[in-house]
Amino acid sequence: MELYTIKLEDGKEYYIIDTVVNDNNKYLILANDETDDFTIRKVVNVDNKECTTKLDSKEEFTNILKMYHEKNKDGLK
Repeated sequence: MELYTIKLEDGKEYYIIDTVVNDNNKYLILANDETDDFTIRKVVNVDNKECTTKLDSKEEFTNILKMYHEKNKDGLK
């Protein structure tokens, strides 16, 4: 399986390890193996281009993380 990468505003490259869709919003589950960093970003359209943005709240992060876990629960054991 080929993993794609994305560079965020911190200048670090992250692997896109999965996507989650919730309420017509797409979220990227990202990991950086050099720093063991993990983050979730929302995909938004700006001038007809897909960009990522930070989540609006801790609650949004928690909800998406739960959805990711539920989606992958068999593979996370």
